[in-house]
Parts: sequence; C-alpha cells; structure tokens
Amino acid sequence: MNTATPDVILTDVLGLLNQLARDWEYSGEITPDTLLFADLGFESIDAVILASFVQEHYGRPFPFPQLLAEIGERDIRDLRISELVDFIHSHLNTASAGAAR
Repeated sequence: MNTATPDVILTDVLGLLNQLARDWEYSGEITPDTLLFADLGFESIDAVILASFVQEHYGRPFPFPQLLAEIGERDIRDLRISELVDFIHSHLNTASAGAAR
C-alpha cells in the first residue's frame, strides 16, 4: 500500500469529521486549524470515536493513547486538525517502512 500524502490524509480526516459532525451543534467550516476540543466541542468519547474511525479507515491501529498523553502535558490541552493529520501521516509512514523490510 502506498503511503497517503498529508493532503490525502487531510481530505480523509475532514470527511470522517463531517460524518461525525452530523451529531454536533457545530456548523462552522472545519479547517486544518480547527481545534477538536475548543472549536468542535469534542469530549473524550468523541476523540475515542474519531480514533476508531481513523483506525477503521486505514485498516491499522495507531498509538492514540500516546497522542492523548502528549496533549495532556501541554499548557493548552487541544489538538488542531493539522496535528492529527501529521500524527496519522507519521504513523502511516512508520508502518509502511516497517512492512517494506
């Protein structure tokens, strides 16, 4: 499987968020700078559901607990869509490199 580019991953993530957004009261545009918790009103269950959607979409596990732990250590405990895309891209590349060996 070819590794998805950040632009493809962003499109995928925005599509997944738009599927989830049907249940939210958020009606603004979702962009790479959108914050999951402050802007979209995410709660922990929403993060778990999004993580599940991402893993199902790509057919592989991701270390989301590690990402959430990193967020918990920040002064501002939030995650931009662009950071999520970078996280997914990084781990897709790692998984693809490991599979190629």
